[in-house]
Amino acid sequence: MIQPPARAKPAPLPIPDKGEVAISFAGHATTLVRYRNLQVLCDPILGDWRGAIRREVRAGLSTAELADTDLILLSNQNPDHLHPKTLERLPRSATVIVPPFTARLLSPFGFARVIELGPDQSVEHRRVDVSAIAMRHGGERAPTLGYVLRGDGPSVFFCGASGYFDGFAAIGRRFHPDIAMLPIAGYSPLSFRDTNMSPLDALYAFEDLRSKIMIPIRYGSFALSYERLQDPRRWLTELVAARDLEDYVLPIANGESRVFVRPSKSPPKHIAPVQQSIEVDLDSDKHPTP
Repeated sequence: MIQPPARAKPAPLPIPDKGEVAISFAGHATTLVRYRNLQVLCDPILGDWRGAIRREVRAGLSTAELADTDLILLSNQNPDHLHPKTLERLPRSATVIVPPFTARLLSPFGFARVIELGPDQSVEHRRVDVSAIAMRHGGERAPTLGYVLRGDGPSVFFCGASGYFDGFAAIGRRFHPDIAMLPIAGYSPLSFRDTNMSPLDALYAFEDLRSKIMIPIRYGSFALSYERLQDPRRWLTELVAARDLEDYVLPIANGESRVFVRPSKSPPKHIAPVQQSIEVDLDSDKHPTP
């Protein structure tokens, strides 16, 4: 008899105030980004199966908690990022942003608006600017996008899947997002790193992005390749400890949230550690180095 996946331990969702952003992790690449005026859901997959692969930890967000979702971002067409059974459970009133050649796959769900964004295109939704960036994952007819969100609070870069490439440096020069959500699994064997980042690759991307905070995602829920399920988090922990990056790389447990705020006083000349794990120095031009 197949045992059900272990349950995540969700906590109440925080309500962000003016100048804040709240980020909740639901496992795999599924994250909820909440500005005061907008709730954004990235790559939602709440089901217990990814094709024939069973989920090891149940999703940390429930359908009820996603009832106020205003905007859905889908990074690619793969079923662990565009998950039909989860999309069926989300509000029809939501706007969905997808990569090129993907809108047709959303037709059966009846969402209020579906927008295809090409690389380097952007759209504003409820005073939050969403910019699409090409990632290194998928082909020309099934491209993958990352998204930069800029609203009333720290800016956020969401990367649902990608290999490491020079595009991260270009994003850093153009946007230098405050918070980077980066995938860290699916890297074994070595050839898989062409389209999936290891923890080391993610730290290099973090540096290129010039971000203040990195949140690792897309690990610990499904077996993505030949590394063991807990290997990505273990490797990342070792790298972070060796490089004294504990104040800058902030894993969020499945079902938990963090709130990031603007500093209440003038920032120091160098990047300040996150105060009580929630404060980001938005004004410093410097960033940690892996």
